[in-house]
Amino acid sequence: MGGPMGGGPHGGFAGEKAKDFGAALAKLLGYCRSHVPAIAAALSLAAVATFFQIIGPDMIKGMTDAVMEGLPKVMGGVPILGSVDFKALTGTAALLVAFYSFSGAVGLAENLIMAGIAAKVSKKMRTDIAGKVNRVPLVYFDGATYGNVISRITNDVDAIGVTLNQSLDGMVRAVALLAGSVIMMFLNSWVLALVAIGSSLLGFAFMALVISRSQRFFKQQQQGLGEINGHIEEVYSGHEVVKAYNGGAAAREAFEGINERLYVSGWKSQFMSGLMMPAMQFIGNLGYLAVCVVGAVLVMDGSIGFGVIVAFMIYVRLFTQPLSQIAQVMQSFQRTAAAGERVFEFLAEAELADEGGKGLRLSGAIGDVEFKDVWFGYDKGKPVIKGFSAKVRSGQKVAIVG
Repeated sequence: MGGPMGGGPHGGFAGEKAKDFGAALAKLLGYCRSHVPAIAAALSLAAVATFFQIIGPDMIKGMTDAVMEGLPKVMGGVPILGSVDFKALTGTAALLVAFYSFSGAVGLAENLIMAGIAAKVSKKMRTDIAGKVNRVPLVYFDGATYGNVISRITNDVDAIGVTLNQSLDGMVRAVALLAGSVIMMFLNSWVLALVAIGSSLLGFAFMALVISRSQRFFKQQQQGLGEINGHIEEVYSGHEVVKAYNGGAAAREAFEGINERLYVSGWKSQFMSGLMMPAMQFIGNLGYLAVCVVGAVLVMDGSIGFGVIVAFMIYVRLFTQPLSQIAQVMQSFQRTAAAGERVFEFLAEAELADEGGKGLRLSGAIGDVEFKDVWFGYDKGKPVIKGFSAKVRSGQKVAIVG
């Protein structure tokens, strides 16, 4: 069997601390430097699509005010008939449809670009890992399981690909939507803007608290996936050896221990991630309530029109929605940082020295080979071969199996 079943210098995850989140993302960005222009173009398209989405509520505000002005009114006890300019409303509605359609088309183009970049980066990363496997010395695999290496090619690279395909542009959209909503709210009514933002500050505080506490669980989850894959690969590939040496109980016990640690880290990370959506929904509903109450007072006072409240109802949703998206994207970034650390740690492992051209030509070689009291090990103090002696005659074929 290729290596130890339990954790080692490359395989364990219990008790390891999370490493530098920013450094891991910086390494990933450096790895994708050839795609930076395309990524920048895609993110710019995402920002443009978000801009056309933001100006929609302001146009709806104008349509609402136009309808309100055209409704019948009672002044001094005398009913006054109104007139709604449906031609102007139809033109505004058509322009609004055009803006939203353009926003959707730009968003589709951006998604296609990011999907292509994610596929290319994932392919290159898998190719680099596969090449690295052939260059690392055997001492690495003596301290790491093959399944753990395979997990870096599958689980970790997939996590990075999903972030590039979905989360990166999602972050840009969320930030642009958040900033644009704030600007438009202040342009319409600074009082309602302060009310909406103040009710949403709770979301920021909660999000920061969860992110600060959940990173280590995502790191443990990724490492646990690698360890359990390594254990399963070893046990099944060496099934005959396990049965021959009656190691089934020990293998099962080791699996249950790894699986329990993976379960704990998995449910903790997913639980903390799952807190985001209901918390953001509560903050959003609180914002709706505050805007309706304060907005009604301002309308009765004549400070704003009814259309401003309609626009703010949409802007509050556009303001709280990015908070939830940012929270989810940050969770995805945390998982990606943990996956990226594992991938780049493997790619940074020491490689075999190039010994090409160092061969010596022997003259008068007889062909007999003899070993006398040979000791060998990958790590000092942990010999694998102890006091090995053998003599092989010329023409004999001898295999050392162990």
